[in-house]
Amino acid sequence: MNQSPIKILLCDDSSTMRRLVKKAVESHPEIRVVAQANHGREAIDLLDQAKPDLLVIDVEMPVLDGIDTVRAIRKFNKTLPIVMFSSLTSNGAEATLDALAAGANDFAAKPTVKGHVQEALKAVEDSLVGKIIAVAGASKSTQTQKMKIPSSVKRDVKRKIDLVAIGVSTGGPEALVKVLRNVPNSFSIPIVIAQHMPPVFTSILAERLRAQTGHEVHEAKDGDTLSPSKILIAPGDYHMIVKRSGGMLTARLNQSEPENSCRPAVDPLFRSVASCCGDRSLAVVLTGMGKDGTNGAKELKAAGGSIVVQDEKSSVVWGMPSEVIRAGCADDVMPPEEIGKMISSFTNSNTFKTPTPISARS
Repeated sequence: MNQSPIKILLCDDSSTMRRLVKKAVESHPEIRVVAQANHGREAIDLLDQAKPDLLVIDVEMPVLDGIDTVRAIRKFNKTLPIVMFSSLTSNGAEATLDALAAGANDFAAKPTVKGHVQEALKAVEDSLVGKIIAVAGASKSTQTQKMKIPSSVKRDVKRKIDLVAIGVSTGGPEALVKVLRNVPNSFSIPIVIAQHMPPVFTSILAERLRAQTGHEVHEAKDGDTLSPSKILIAPGDYHMIVKRSGGMLTARLNQSEPENSCRPAVDPLFRSVASCCGDRSLAVVLTGMGKDGTNGAKELKAAGGSIVVQDEKSSVVWGMPSEVIRAGCADDVMPPEEIGKMISSFTNSNTFKTPTPISARS
């Protein structure tokens, strides 16, 4: 028996955009648009009748915009998956991050192609379809796999660490806040982050993390020196790698081919960290769809680095972390708050303290 399609409620004030999105997503047999709305208030009114599996909603709309719609829905429905459909502008990025903070699960970028319908359709498919399937699938079924979950991190408590590298995708902004709020501002090791996001969004994410956590968070520039307590985020549409020269670590940016359909991607960052830091590195894989970071984690593991991943319960989509576990590369599994505390166990003397085993935690 074929699996029933994912039922979508589509909300956008542009009838042209609704037609485009409907045609793009319904080209996939896994997805069916069951209702459409012009604004957030109409979408809320349609929920009981349409009974969607997922809501795709524009950010900027009359009557009730995307942010307020998410806030209203989360007051009575905490679990309905919501994917924002956002323009690649500063206003669109700000509003989208507000919607994610209000409880939206993920976002996709609206096509910028004008006058070329087929290109626009392809752009919507590329940006939206995979996220609909991943986010809806995560809510419809348990993701627990029969895989070996390590009971604790096993590593030399006297080993020094030069760098923490974090890879994250769907659900990343909120997970990063939870991690970094549990890391002291005096943390003595640099942190580098690859978050799957387009241009504009990454610079605004850096600003928000700086405001929300008090850390020195910046969108990386080519040649930036990595220094204690400094956090760099890979800019949208650029891979970030780390190089060591004369004892100094620097961030280098490039536009090599996307990996795992992503740029920035986690794999090139992790590979570079394995090469320049080896067993003096800690890698963290947070919530996200797909398997980006797994191949890089394998190289880190072979180089003697340590790898910690986010647990299933706290993840929006437990794809990236579970793939690292399946590959046998994870040293520990925990929620983001605990990951932050674990990172903080690297004291100013740069010495790692073994975290409490999972089996001993309440």
